[in-house]
Amino acid sequence: MDKFTKSEIIETSSETLYSRNPMFMGITNSFDFIIRRCNGAYVLAADILMHEIVKYEENHGVTFLLDNGEVVALTTNYTGIGGNRNGSGYNFSTSFSMTDVDVQNLKQHKITDVRITYLGGSYDHKLKEKKQDLIQRMLDLFNEL
Repeated sequence: MDKFTKSEIIETSSETLYSRNPMFMGITNSFDFIIRRCNGAYVLAADILMHEIVKYEENHGVTFLLDNGEVVALTTNYTGIGGNRNGSGYNFSTSFSMTDVDVQNLKQHKITDVRITYLGGSYDHKLKEKKQDLIQRMLDLFNEL
């Protein structure tokens, strides 16, 4: 319970959906996230590391391809340029609101692929089998409360 707003806020620990380190030259792409529920509304907060500067605008974000062929497209809640430069690339911290339909789809289906869409392009990543049900398992944690 937030002592200032009286909101009920519950969140998972941070997990890594994917990290890519081609030819062991340093991580150039990764997706670390938590899932937060605030008064019943779900948000996926993410730190996305890319090898180039990424700018998000209103219609940019992340798309999950599900094992049944459907997609869940989440647009960023923040716009602007991710500017936290580190040795591996540029880190952009953002969040994505999830509708009840998004949450139900993510609970019922595994994610096979991820697409990050940003100004100037997109980045696709196929998930390893052991990561495909990670968001499902994290959302199921909220059922146990």
